Amino acid sequence: MTELSPARAVALDILLELEESGAYARDALDASPAVRELDRRDAGLVTRLVLGVVATYGCLDELIDTYCDKPGRMNARIRNALRIATFEALYLGTESRVVVSQGVELVRSRAKSAAGFANAVLRRVCEDKDRYLDALDMPAGSERSLTSLARQGGLPLWLTDEFLASLGSDRARHLVEAQLEPAPVAAYLNPRDERALAEVAQAVEDSGAADEGGTGLPGCVAPVAAAQLVASDVLRRGGAVVCDSHAQLIAAAAVHGGTCLEVGAGRGTKTFVMAALAQRCGIECSAVALELSKKRTRLNRRRMERAGLADEIRFITGDGCNLERSLARLDEQAGECVRFDSVFVDAPCSGTGTMRRHPEIPWRLIPQDIEEDLPELQFELLSQAARCVRAGGQLLYATCSVLRQENEGVVDAFLASDAGRGFTLVPVSTAPLFQRDDFAQAVSYVQAREDARGMFQSVPALDAFDGHFCARLIRSR
Repeated sequence: MTELSPARAVALDILLELEESGAYARDALDASPAVRELDRRDAGLVTRLVLGVVATYGCLDELIDTYCDKPGRMNARIRNALRIATFEALYLGTESRVVVSQGVELVRSRAKSAAGFANAVLRRVCEDKDRYLDALDMPAGSERSLTSLARQGGLPLWLTDEFLASLGSDRARHLVEAQLEPAPVAAYLNPRDERALAEVAQAVEDSGAADEGGTGLPGCVAPVAAAQLVASDVLRRGGAVVCDSHAQLIAAAAVHGGTCLEVGAGRGTKTFVMAALAQRCGIECSAVALELSKKRTRLNRRRMERAGLADEIRFITGDGCNLERSLARLDEQAGECVRFDSVFVDAPCSGTGTMRRHPEIPWRLIPQDIEEDLPELQFELLSQAARCVRAGGQLLYATCSVLRQENEGVVDAFLASDAGRGFTLVPVSTAPLFQRDDFAQAVSYVQAREDARGMFQSVPALDAFDGHFCARLIRSR
């Protein structure tokens, strides 16, 4: 009898836990004592299997169910064991004999009587995997091409179609090809922390990663080894923050002398980058970090206080869709409706530019999210924020999505509305901070990813880092 590998057994335990709790895969992996007890190689395999199954389970189930008479009656233990083996067959290139033998033992460990069933299913999976990925079961033509592309990335068919419509064929294919690859990690340094550079430089050396190509943003370091960075003290004390390189560029575009309102500050990742950039460049500014969640507001304040960057920031819990109420106390203290030199809307979105980091995204989204719910919310946030921009000030709208409906669609709807009157779309690369000589490389990087109207869009795989969107608007009156 084949001995079951400990990594696969732990992966199955975690997947069953996720099915019961609805937690996020990365959180479950980070919290698992069983993963920490494994050696580095096995721990890495557990991570790959768990994240991969979560990211592709719709396609895995589609193939598995092809060989089952009553798929709806399969219990979670057997299904998740088969998912692990099928993921290895389709997306890891594991040898068929290993897929079958380990998959059968995985099923046997949870349901002995189902071992024969698992053997039959997995043999068929291995025989038909290429046919499935190439969508040879579909009619030749565009339908087969779309289905094959979706299956290659383990993605829902409708979402793959949206990527093609939003990005075009070449960029969409790059996105899909990157879907199951690990995303590089970047950090931004706190200029007030003298030790941070040396510690993060060590994490870069330990990463062993090929040079991903930098964005040229002063203070950005990438790629770094996440485990080594977490193991050091630099993140805990606020010497650096983990933040995707493209997100850092967008935060840089929002830095402006004078006053800034950040709508959707979250736990303060971009708040940190903006404050650190202002400190690095000697820019005097004061900011308001607005966030709907009290918990996230509290976490943001603590992070910024530890970093020594909180002096000129006011932290407010409030709804970006009702800024009149959220900023009422600020207006009362000022004796007028406060207007800002820079307003930055970091909008909630589908997160389709960050699927490599968040494997739950593809199969939790539904078409209504993209077509109605998210764009409506994003438009309201942008419209509300527009009222807070002073004449001559800038308004930035950003997402970590690659979908047109959430990006250009929202911006165009805003410009065509009453709220958008008096605003002009200008290139992101013309933001104040990018006019400094030491940001020349960053400007070139941004310009290479701007469309004809100056809106920034990055795409995973085509670019090393995540997919982010940003539009910059100036209020003329």
